[in-house]
Amino acid sequence: MFTTGVRKDRNQSVQIHRFLSLTDLVVLVVVAVVLFLPPRSVTAGPPSKVDPDARLALAFAEARARANPADGKAIADVARRLGEAGQYDWAVQAAAVGAQRAHDSPTRWRALLAASIAHADRLEVEEALELANHTMAECAEVGEVACPSYEEVRVELYQRHLDAGVKSGIDPKKDPKGFREKGEAALRSVRAIGAGSNTPPPQPPPHAPPPSP
Repeated sequence: MFTTGVRKDRNQSVQIHRFLSLTDLVVLVVVAVVLFLPPRSVTAGPPSKVDPDARLALAFAEARARANPADGKAIADVARRLGEAGQYDWAVQAAAVGAQRAHDSPTRWRALLAASIAHADRLEVEEALELANHTMAECAEVGEVACPSYEEVRVELYQRHLDAGVKSGIDPKKDPKGFREKGEAALRSVRAIGAGSNTPPPQPPPHAPPPSP
């Protein structure tokens, strides 16, 4: 009986050894496949709904942005074209990544503004407002040469529109019209203040000429 028990133990050991060997072999094959297969190429195709001319223009814009990673205007152009194609997620990503790459560029404010607009297109107004604030700060920092005064005014009006809408507490995803009206009301008040400060006081009517003798 002792001999029979020993034989059973040996048979079980052999079976376990064979099982482990097969398992090890499968693991080695899987690892070899993962290691030695060529990597899959990851490419982003053009949006399917974009017409050929717009697709070509987008490709050229992306090429310019890649060739000039510190050019905020080129980055903004890519984000704008993606937004026009309805690819808002890609527009946000292109502008955000471009702004990071153009960190020390005096035109970075353009990439930040493009990122803000892309978030606004997605009705993510708090993120859009935060980026608009950063845009205003960078625009003021780089000065007139990189951010002309007319561009700074445009950014300020855009920021005021967002700020008024966000402060109203209206969710633009639920009530886009109400949010827009609050922003437009803020701009109307700005125009009214500006008109009042720049309009000269009314002049009295000229005196009538004396009657001829």
